[in-house]
Amino acid sequence: MERISSDTRKKVQYVITDMLRQFDKICRDNDIEYFVCYGTELGAVRHQGFIPWDDDADVGMMREDYEKFRKVFESQDTGNLYLASPDGDYEWHEKVYPRLYYLGTEMELGYWNDCFELSGDKFGKAINLDIFLFDYVDNDPAKIEDTIKKALKLKRRYMYYKFKSKIVKNRGARAFVMSLMKRLMYDFHHNDPDASRKQYEKYKQLVQHPKSDYIINFDDLEAVDIRASLLRYDQVFPTVPGMFEGFEVRMQRDYDAALTKLYGDYMTPPEGDAKDVHKTVRASFGDYKFPDSFED
Repeated sequence: MERISSDTRKKVQYVITDMLRQFDKICRDNDIEYFVCYGTELGAVRHQGFIPWDDDADVGMMREDYEKFRKVFESQDTGNLYLASPDGDYEWHEKVYPRLYYLGTEMELGYWNDCFELSGDKFGKAINLDIFLFDYVDNDPAKIEDTIKKALKLKRRYMYYKFKSKIVKNRGARAFVMSLMKRLMYDFHHNDPDASRKQYEKYKQLVQHPKSDYIINFDDLEAVDIRASLLRYDQVFPTVPGMFEGFEVRMQRDYDAALTKLYGDYMTPPEGDAKDVHKTVRASFGDYKFPDSFED
């Protein structure tokens, strides 16, 4: 599958860095806790910036901190930045976690083309910053596994109810039947404009728990990554400083434990296809003003 050029990736990274700076400033100015996570935290530790082949960024925060951030954000003039939550109305938002979008830009991911019909010439998803929401959880493996199973089902329904799934015809009988079932789910629910939102409300009720010593990110689409996000609260907070693309960001207090659970020997870069993760196939930047010193 076609990928964006290294020059285009650098531009995507620059826009995302701009967004992360603005997000960080809002949080710092209003005493709101957050931390970079996943590949962004790995990049901060190993490269002091983006992993060279990466084209997205992830931050994490407790759900109650996100609600504080949301109120502050919506009270300010934030220019082209747009905050989209699953209970909102941004057309292209397909996840159960919120994102910051830079309106006027566009990007298209390979998985989007593979899964949904709303793609191609209609691609319109703005370049974005993922905001993963962490919730308290009891460190009970059986209860966690049950919640993961139910959460995955609700998240997928959220996506399928919102976007028309493609019929897969060339990947075997099982893939064909699964894609057909997704299409039928969409066709059955598409007349209800609140169908996906209702799934999100069920999801939110499912994952919220009373305060405890452990926190977890149920937002991810992969069960293995959800399990790996489980940490003690005091391993994450208070956060510590780290450098990312020339400015200071916040990281999990025990970022070594967090990254080791996710990646093992995280200081050794992968080889070959392991680098090919997000599969951005197109990007455009509208009227975004790059500095004169920026080199394509």
